[in-house]
Amino acid sequence: MSALQWALLVLGAAAVVAIYLTSRSGNRLPKDWAPPGASGGRPAVKLPAQDQADLFESKSKSEFDEFGVGRPRKRTAPELGQSEAAQAPQRSEPTLDAPKKVIEEKILTLLIAERSGAPIPGVQLHAALVAQGLQYGERKIYHRLDGEQVVFSVASLIKPGTLDPAEQAGFSTRGLSVFALLPTSVAPRKVLQDMADTARALAQALNAEVFDAGKQVFTADAQRVLAAEVEAWAKRNGLG
Repeated sequence: MSALQWALLVLGAAAVVAIYLTSRSGNRLPKDWAPPGASGGRPAVKLPAQDQADLFESKSKSEFDEFGVGRPRKRTAPELGQSEAAQAPQRSEPTLDAPKKVIEEKILTLLIAERSGAPIPGVQLHAALVAQGLQYGERKIYHRLDGEQVVFSVASLIKPGTLDPAEQAGFSTRGLSVFALLPTSVAPRKVLQDMADTARALAQALNAEVFDAGKQVFTADAQRVLAAEVEAWAKRNGLG
């Protein structure tokens, strides 16, 4: 495969992965979100009508103390030697929750390209994906699932990256991108091992080769280096 072909494929893969991961990890508004008020702050809270009415009900003088703010209060003289501070009600200091640790996300990417640079037929491709237990789903690509959680995904190297089984008869692609966004519901080292095993099995079925994100052949040594990076990331984020 020529350098130009590689450059186009890698750019396409990067765009596909970026779009998918951005949509997956994008911030969502909470269910109880409400638009701010005209001044930009929180919307004003309106008191219930009954509460407002109660504030202005007429009260007899006997229902107010000498300050006009409530029922008359019985006063007792402080005991000898008892300070005013001791008489004052004790206030408990508010406790603040410790800030949650922010986990640094890590993207793992492997590339699969046909050895001669020829396009991979859609029917053959989808059969290989299904044979590896991958499931078609969100964003019209394939996923390894742990229950309902995505562990890693497989997309076409050609934008927009979709792999729709309904279009397999007239579909072909130059290669695949296998990618994961860590952390997932599965241990990081297991995610990498599953990705590597699946990518190699797909490559064998499709007369293809597995490459790392730097377009180098993904050898056993390359996998050990990447595994060490994943372990270091996991320990740094308290996941190891």
